[in-house]
Amino acid sequence: MIIKPEDTIELKNRFGGRGSIFSTSYIKEGNLEGIRKVLEIELEAFASIGYHQHTDDSEIYHIIEGKGEFQDSDGEFKTVEKGDCCVITKGQSHGLVNTEDIPLKIVAIIF
Repeated sequence: MIIKPEDTIELKNRFGGRGSIFSTSYIKEGNLEGIRKVLEIELEAFASIGYHQHTDDSEIYHIIEGKGEFQDSDGEFKTVEKGDCCVITKGQSHGLVNTEDIPLKIVAIIF
């Protein structure tokens, strides 16, 4: 199966974060059993996704380009870079900050 990306949308101040992120959807809820969404997300320079809780699902962030700070469920910020995976399980909270002046790109898998 090959899935082509949909249009990219801009989201501003996501979950109380700052700046713009750009989200491209590959899989939406109902397209693939067990997976709610697969997204490619780009955080512009110094943008962030605010700290928020996953009450009904889990998520994996796979960092594919750039560097940033991942805010883990304990509220602690941890440096992340290309190749790292951040795992957020149901009930946990997290956030992400691009600490660089170049885009931070991730693949987000929500299940």
